[in-house]
Amino acid sequence: MTPTVLEASPAAQRTGRSPISTMRRASVVMCLALLVQYGLGIWVNLFVPALPKPDHGASSAAAFGRAVANGPVGLSIHASLGLVLILVGLGLAIRAGRTRRWGLFALATLGFVALVGAAISGARFVGTGQNGASMGMAMAWALAFLAYLLIAILTLRERAVRG
Repeated sequence: MTPTVLEASPAAQRTGRSPISTMRRASVVMCLALLVQYGLGIWVNLFVPALPKPDHGASSAAAFGRAVANGPVGLSIHASLGLVLILVGLGLAIRAGRTRRWGLFALATLGFVALVGAAISGARFVGTGQNGASMGMAMAWALAFLAYLLIAILTLRERAVRG
């Protein structure tokens, strides 16, 4: 079975980057950003003694808004970076769909869904302070990291095969 050859977009032709190359770069950046996000989350967990009282019992959307607008600086950065990760993850899933490489699309979609799950769990944690929400955020982070790491590995292998 021969691999599908994709026509490069005019932008890809100008820069010399294939869609797969762009996905590889984006997934590596996602892995690095997720590691930064993980470190910020640990910092908030260890050094923010308590979340502000008004956040306890708040809805996820209200908790996210308060975390960004009124939270301690580390929590605001953590929540804002999480939103950026979700947007980039969505873009990566769309790009993977355009390549028609369904394994990459499945991994990119899994990564995106895991990021959304981590955000929902994180907002729930800010709103309720429940340890289960924090655990859900950590597990969803791990799933997203694994998905983007696999994309980076698989696209690197393809680069080695193509030469």
